[in-house]
Amino acid sequence: MKSLIALLSCYSGFALAAISFEGPIPQLSEGVDLILYNGDVKTPAGWQTALAVGDGWIVAAGDDKSVLAYGDAGTPRVDLKGRAVLPGLHDMHVHPMIAGSEEISCKLDTGAGPGAIQAAVAECARRTPRGQWITGGNWVGAVFSNTQQHKALLDAAAPNHPVMLYDESYHSMWVNSAALEHAGITADTEDPPGGVIERDADGEPNGLLRETANRLINQVLPPLAEAQKRQALQWAADHMLSYGITSFTDAYSTPTHIATLADLSEEGAIKQRIRACMGWVPAPDAVRSVAESMILARASLGSARFKADCVKLMLDGVPIESRTAAMLEAYEGTDVKGILMMPQGQLNAAVTRFDRMGLHLKMHAAGDASVRAAIDAVAAARAANGYGGSMHEVTHVSFLHPDDVARVRQLGMTFEFSPYIWFPTPITHVDVRRAVGDARLLRFTPVRDGVASGALTVVASDWSVVPSVNPWLALETLVTRQLPGGGKQVIAPDQTISLEQAFKLLTENPARLMGHRHIVGAIEPGMAADFVITARNPFKVPITEVHKTQVQQVYIGGERVYAR
Repeated sequence: MKSLIALLSCYSGFALAAISFEGPIPQLSEGVDLILYNGDVKTPAGWQTALAVGDGWIVAAGDDKSVLAYGDAGTPRVDLKGRAVLPGLHDMHVHPMIAGSEEISCKLDTGAGPGAIQAAVAECARRTPRGQWITGGNWVGAVFSNTQQHKALLDAAAPNHPVMLYDESYHSMWVNSAALEHAGITADTEDPPGGVIERDADGEPNGLLRETANRLINQVLPPLAEAQKRQALQWAADHMLSYGITSFTDAYSTPTHIATLADLSEEGAIKQRIRACMGWVPAPDAVRSVAESMILARASLGSARFKADCVKLMLDGVPIESRTAAMLEAYEGTDVKGILMMPQGQLNAAVTRFDRMGLHLKMHAAGDASVRAAIDAVAAARAANGYGGSMHEVTHVSFLHPDDVARVRQLGMTFEFSPYIWFPTPITHVDVRRAVGDARLLRFTPVRDGVASGALTVVASDWSVVPSVNPWLALETLVTRQLPGGGKQVIAPDQTISLEQAFKLLTENPARLMGHRHIVGAIEPGMAADFVITARNPFKVPITEVHKTQVQQVYIGGERVYAR
């Protein structure tokens, strides 16, 4: 109680006289344990120079003279020497288990060609005991020609090991003959609902699996040991801290790692504020039953900085060479419109049920047809349950029909865009362009439309689908729509936004989405002391240098959790 009263006494104008307690009123310094001054502090009211922190909360933000008065001779002070203090950043879509696991897997160089992939797999085979799985990624479909991507290439590289390599989007797998044999996949195996087993001219599986067909391999992969899971998740969280990410959403939590992530959070080993989205699929029954059990047990996973209140639904694939994103119009030069993984009636029922349970929905929808399906499902939920539910997300939104823009705000939904996806792989300017054509690429990832609509709009990395979780890349490229550092190639130039707008998509808006805007998302008195210190102020450098922003220190709840 004493520490609370000491902190309250720091706020000017607080009616302490109305509080009855024993002893003298504490001095201001008793509620302040850190003062930072002589810097650039970004607040909702404008730029300030100093910040005072007490008991994990922001006590004051203002000019040096007024803030320094909150301390005494014994209060620790940090001279920022002109450095910037910014609110902690949010990433609303990461896959920390996958990202961390990649560090102990068979890694491929970004955009590696067939020869380089074969050499990398051969080297991994040399280090791996005979018969054990080789897993890793991620390959880019654009580097292959004709029938070049085949299980035979991996067979030659690793004849004594089953091999599984994810593609750049994590929606396709490339496996060798041994992996197919382990999974029991033959020429007689039918494509699962929502998935494709690609076949060669003889009707034999060629080693490429799309979307839900991946589960045939996943169910025979050996699980990671608990120590490996903890190592992978810890590495991913620490790596995100190095970029100033103080809150994140695990976009597809599974029973194999969600409890480990919750434990690490409760132990204080992982410092960030975390939302977990529990993956749910309509079929097959065995997979769905496991997901349902996880959802029902969600309350047991909660802790101070961890909550499992979100359900992830996969509505389609990706608009690249696999052509699995569900589109309203056929892909360029084909009659293919992609895969909508759930019939509308089934999707409506699922969204309505989870909305009624008070859960948040994150719906993967890359194509404009799947985006419309997500919006229609939320409309059904609002009609059944009213408008008091969560601001459900439609995530990625690579393509969006103009008629559907306003509906997202009208239904109280959220746009989650993925601006990182155009750097640094050829996924956009080669794979996506080839799949959809130049005309549709002009509206790729329509962030400006989302912001202008007034709907809650956020951005997210989808790491490790993209090679880097660096949010400063997104901050710059949302403004330029170019590669970091600038260049002649521009992706959908009509969808640029301002730097100030982009910054809100990484701070205030995602804090609202995660349900903790009352304590984080901005620097002002009464908020939790979640902030980052950067070497330079990204608002004072040329826009093409924002991606170079270097985070020097990170604080969460007033605790310094990272220092370069």
